[in-house]
Amino acid sequence: MRNLIWITVLIISAIAVACTGKGKTGYVSPQPQTLAEDSVFEDSVIDIASIEMKGRVIEDTVIGHWTVKTTKDSNNVVVVVKHYWYKEDSPYWTVRDSSVFVTLLYDNKVVYSNKEIRTKDLTGTEGEFEMHTGGYIHWVSDSAIYLYFGCFIPDSDIGWDLLYQILPDGTSNIIDMYCDPAAEGNCVIAYFLAMYLNEMAAHSSAADMKRVFDLYCTNEITDQLCAGTLQVVPDDIDFRYANQTTNIDNLDGYKCPLENYSFKVKFKPDPNNKNRTDSVYMEVDGKSYKISKIDKVFPDTIIKEVLPLIPIDTEPDTTESATGLVPIAVDDAN
Repeated sequence: MRNLIWITVLIISAIAVACTGKGKTGYVSPQPQTLAEDSVFEDSVIDIASIEMKGRVIEDTVIGHWTVKTTKDSNNVVVVVKHYWYKEDSPYWTVRDSSVFVTLLYDNKVVYSNKEIRTKDLTGTEGEFEMHTGGYIHWVSDSAIYLYFGCFIPDSDIGWDLLYQILPDGTSNIIDMYCDPAAEGNCVIAYFLAMYLNEMAAHSSAADMKRVFDLYCTNEITDQLCAGTLQVVPDDIDFRYANQTTNIDNLDGYKCPLENYSFKVKFKPDPNNKNRTDSVYMEVDGKSYKISKIDKVFPDTIIKEVLPLIPIDTEPDTTESATGLVPIAVDDAN
């Protein structure tokens, strides 16, 4: 559950910052999606305590513009636990799945009122994965709030670490927080890009972006990013699509410890041009575990000119008209 430990540490760090200012073996990742929610955003002001919510309280707090209360309770879905290494006649057991209920206000105006979030709302299916964890605040900015969910096959680390991003108008986006915990520094890159790209998509303020930089980057990199002298990705891309198509190559393999860990990040910036792939080189400092180097973004896909092939049994044309040169006579007698 090392991936789950990583995300738990960052949840605690993110909440602290906000208040002051996966193994997925054998499964295809859920498609990140943008959901147009049936929000109950209203102009009326209500008392959040007046809304009855089922289950155990997970969060009940006010941070910045946001007032949030989440609870977790079992639902009617039964998850049959039969791990992929078991045979068909192996014993199995069942567990009851859970739902998270969210009541959310922005500037005291209702965004969600006791909204139920089920496993199928996150992964697209029900009955296979259990909502092991859900409803905790991962990050808060003026433009969005992020709730963490962990959906796994019971008694395994097979599943997903997910963020549920909610905007003030009730629109939500599911963010896959997968990383490779076996490669030192990989999770730092993955979590930074997930937060950076989705905060950019939410048009977050410079102050909120600096909080992201402070959490994941060295002071030098943070200063350059805030000053605009360094870019992570181009300004004219589709940030959510870039996050959905991100692929992180571990250039050092799984070697450790190292002074710096190197990565090449590839992503597709334009959903209307599937042939274009951009990439950026990044390093993570081996002591601070913060991003210490970001090289410029450059196109990774290069279209090369295709030259006509000359058949191997064809003698080259050495005439003056073909080469522009005057042939040199050779005396066979010599």
